[in-house]
Amino acid sequence: MKKRLGYIIYLFVAVFLLLEVALRIYNPFHLRLKGDKIMLPVNQKLIITNRINPKLDSVIVDSRNSLGFRGPELPRDTGALLKIITIGGSTTECHFLNDDKTWPYLLGGVLTDSFRSCWLNNAGLDGHSTYGHLVLLNDHVKKLRPSVVLFLTGINDVELPEPTFHDKLNTRGAVADWRHYIFENSEVLNVLLNLARGWRAQRFNNTTNSMLVLDSVQRKVLPDSVTGSRLARQAPYLESYRNRLEQLADTCVAWHILPVFVTQPNLFGFGKDSVTGADLTLFPTDGPTVEMNGALIWGMLERYNDVVRRLCAQKKLPLIDLARLMPKNSLYFYDMSHFTNQGAAEVSSLLAGPFDSILKEYFPQYAR
Repeated sequence: MKKRLGYIIYLFVAVFLLLEVALRIYNPFHLRLKGDKIMLPVNQKLIITNRINPKLDSVIVDSRNSLGFRGPELPRDTGALLKIITIGGSTTECHFLNDDKTWPYLLGGVLTDSFRSCWLNNAGLDGHSTYGHLVLLNDHVKKLRPSVVLFLTGINDVELPEPTFHDKLNTRGAVADWRHYIFENSEVLNVLLNLARGWRAQRFNNTTNSMLVLDSVQRKVLPDSVTGSRLARQAPYLESYRNRLEQLADTCVAWHILPVFVTQPNLFGFGKDSVTGADLTLFPTDGPTVEMNGALIWGMLERYNDVVRRLCAQKKLPLIDLARLMPKNSLYFYDMSHFTNQGAAEVSSLLAGPFDSILKEYFPQYAR
């Protein structure tokens, strides 16, 4: 029995070490994260065949440039360049929209009509919250010295708890204890860590399976006590969210980058969907066994949007209140939060006017 146990341990260690060596030579997984230091996929083109969601194109191309972002390559001569980078989660990345149909791409196209030498890149990453945005900003974006960073935040921060073991690795080179050291330096454990993250993302924020089917029949009326209790539960999360937003803003200002914040829109909240007739106030948004409807999810999200509004007012930072500008219409959303092609075009159109004014105020030298 002891010999068998010893052999099993020996075999496990040998396989682990062989995998560690192999993954250091060649890692085929193209993971974005390593010990919570962002590893961006560069010079990649992903072709997605869509047979599930009729609101999206049947063939979708998602390309990454040499920076690991979506958008045109950074010109060699950046001296007189108005550089803009968008940061956010999946509603910024627009993973299931073609390269030329994402709202950052469309917005960049509109801005070139008003500004000389304007370059906009999309650094959105699916599933990222403001915890991830902080790492991305510090590890990659700020070193590019962009003129502006446009942040679209909110949905991935709803009821996000205090930093976990993995969140504490956000500081570059942080080695607080032996667990941090192992996860920071082992290729095998990082593969397992990222697979676990991917499973969690698929379970809780899976855009591939999030094909929302609306109808005019489903309704869920919640008692005031249930709604009030859930809204009251947001308080500690909101405080933590504000702290992270403040860090994003302060880092940008310290690096002479203009932070522009955008509030998070959502399909649900009030009114009726003009396409399906669904009641966007009472439609059940989280399954039959969960106490959640359109009004509640919107009430929760608006508390996070209010944090953004107050922070921008206090720090005198530019804000575009997309949450209040975006129509609640299923033509523009393929699920609760993610945009269709028409939705991305609408977002670009709604952002263009206010953002154009902001850029002309802060960077008049680039205006045509």
